[in-house]
Amino acid sequence: MSIRSTIRRRISIRHYESRPVPEELLQAVVSSGETSIPLDDSIRIRFHLIKEGKLVAEQMTFFTGRRWLFGSSPHFIIATSEEKPLFMLNMGFRMEQMILFATQQGLGTCWVGGMFTEERIGAFLGLDKGERVIVLTPLGYPDTSFYGRVMHDVIELGAMNFGRRKPLKQIAFGPEWGLPLETEDSELLEVLECARLAPSWANTQPWRFLVSESEVIAVADARGRYSAVRDGKHYYRLDVGIAMAHFFLAAKEMGWKGNWQVTGFDSAQVARQHAIPDGYEVLGIYRI
Repeated sequence: MSIRSTIRRRISIRHYESRPVPEELLQAVVSSGETSIPLDDSIRIRFHLIKEGKLVAEQMTFFTGRRWLFGSSPHFIIATSEEKPLFMLNMGFRMEQMILFATQQGLGTCWVGGMFTEERIGAFLGLDKGERVIVLTPLGYPDTSFYGRVMHDVIELGAMNFGRRKPLKQIAFGPEWGLPLETEDSELLEVLECARLAPSWANTQPWRFLVSESEVIAVADARGRYSAVRDGKHYYRLDVGIAMAHFFLAAKEMGWKGNWQVTGFDSAQVARQHAIPDGYEVLGIYRI
């Protein structure tokens, strides 16, 4: 299955079959995360496989840990990272690569970033100094029964636009903020469409892209809405990292040679040059 097909197929799974995933496949999923491409290779991250899912579910909130939600998952993967600049952006970029790999294997996942207490989840991991629990995902075979579908639909009702993504014209502009994106480049439109389909907290979609002939600038809505910043963790940056991963992987699949640059530029200067308003952060530049 192509990565673009996988992006279109992947949905958040909230209820799982009880049967375990074979050991070999579990290890392959973890390995895909460990070997994922980083935005900043100086940031150490780890993916902790918890084979007994109930050990994690019992440490989550009442709402999430009950059997009728993530408590049904036979396994969990907990992602931890050093707390350095760009650690949230880097985690979103790397973990989404793992999640898409799991989707290609027929497994279900769901980004969980704010429905747990970091100390409770991290207590049995043996974390190093400066290492933080960033996000976790249940992992298992999706429950495709009527009950499983209902649980998915109920959660989607509480998301912005009932889980529907913003149209491309609202997230992708021309080379200056607010200018319409005017292009007939089918490959570019396909890559941007893959980024548009990325998951985010409550479907807030905090990413914006400014597009010119030579580069694409990734911008984040940094206004902190919908509990996007918690305990020093800027989850809107994690979400933008996910969208940047979709962009990068789709472009790579079509033979593009570019990479995201996340350091080495003056973000304030870039914002001024492109009329990016206050309350938004420049997080990356992709050279086409």
